[in-house]
Amino acid sequence: MKVKLANTHGFCFGVKKAIDCVLELKGNANTLGPLIHNPQFVEELEKKGIKSVDTIEEIDEKTAIIRTHGISDKLIEELKQLNLEIIDLTCPFVKTVQDHAKKLESDGYQVIIVGKKGHPEVEAIKDNLKNGIILNKLEEAESLSQYERIGIVAQTTQKVEHFLKIGDELKKHAKEIKLINTICNATQERQEAALELAHVVDIMVVVGGKNSSNTKQLMTLCETLVETHHIETVDELDKVWFENKEIAGITAGASTPDSIIEEIKNKIELF
Repeated sequence: MKVKLANTHGFCFGVKKAIDCVLELKGNANTLGPLIHNPQFVEELEKKGIKSVDTIEEIDEKTAIIRTHGISDKLIEELKQLNLEIIDLTCPFVKTVQDHAKKLESDGYQVIIVGKKGHPEVEAIKDNLKNGIILNKLEEAESLSQYERIGIVAQTTQKVEHFLKIGDELKKHAKEIKLINTICNATQERQEAALELAHVVDIMVVVGGKNSSNTKQLMTLCETLVETHHIETVDELDKVWFENKEIAGITAGASTPDSIIEEIKNKIELF
């Protein structure tokens, strides 16, 4: 089986920076939530003494790590009050969204966050606001009330077309609209590279955590063009998928280690 990799795939610079920093730590530490959305890597970190916890109350080490998705200002203050060593690995793009959202609200806009409810990045952005609204479906935008001014930001891993489509709908719901495209460059580059590859292969394999938003977006995009499978590990590959196919394409989410991608590539080449 001939295998092609998307021109841009795998770790983005924010994730790579976070991982490099954590791997250099000498002692034990807690991350407030999984450092990245890759269960295999999180498991490896736990073996090194870097354990993920869900709440501040569960922290049992002297070092607390803020993951790439970021947390609210309120939680940061709570961490400071515990006299912990705080390592802030929030992705710069995520911090930018937080800053834009707070500025929009202070300027009198009703802030709309286009993103997935429950996602840690999105919830942290909302928690910094007095009255932020999260929506991720066109129908939700269509049923929104009328406002004088609406300010719109996006979860960094949103599809650009989806974000702009919702923005167009929201123009009907306010006298003034301010739309800020906060989708990160790395996300856009991976999506464009995946689509480009999906046009020229017989099957696509998307590698990444099942709980990774940007990986799911890659899956959604690719499956509109070609048969596509989303896997986390090499063990999930099924030889049957590749029968009567000549070229397989691989892309990977921004939290997927190169070692996993390479292992999967090598296995597919044997089919």
